[in-house]
Amino acid sequence: MRYENIINIIRNNPSKHNFEALSEGEINRELEVEGIPQDYIDFLREVGYGTVNNTIFNFYSGLVEVDEILGHLYDEDSHPELKDVLLFGDNFSGDAVGFLVTDNWAIVEIWHDDDLSINHCVEETFEEFVLSMFENVKS
Repeated sequence: MRYENIINIIRNNPSKHNFEALSEGEINRELEVEGIPQDYIDFLREVGYGTVNNTIFNFYSGLVEVDEILGHLYDEDSHPELKDVLLFGDNFSGDAVGFLVTDNWAIVEIWHDDDLSINHCVEETFEEFVLSMFENVKS
C-alpha cells in the first residue's frame, strides 16, 4: 500500500486525525475525471477523506471546482484561470489546494487574501504533498 505509513499515523493518533473511508462508488466517480493522478486515487481508496491534526488541513471526499469552495470570492470573469483548478482540500483559513489540470496536474494553492492567486506548491506530486503534510504534524 502506498500510504501505509500515513494510515499508521492516523491510527496511532485518533484524537488528532479524523478520516473516513469512501465507498468504491464514490472513488469510481473520481476515476471519471480524465487524467486524474493515480496517487490521489490511491489516497482516496486507502486513506479516505478528513482532517489532519484537527485544524491543519481538510482533505475533501473528492475533487471540487473552485466556485464550490471560494464562490463568495470567485468571479469567473476576473479569474478565468481558476476554471482549470480542481480542489482537493483547504487549510481552514480560506486557502484552498488542488490540481492545475492544464499544467500536468501540478499541485497549487489558491490564496484567498491575495486576490485568489494561483501559487505552485514545492511538492511535485500529490503523494509528496500528503507526506509533507503528515511529516509536519508527526509528533
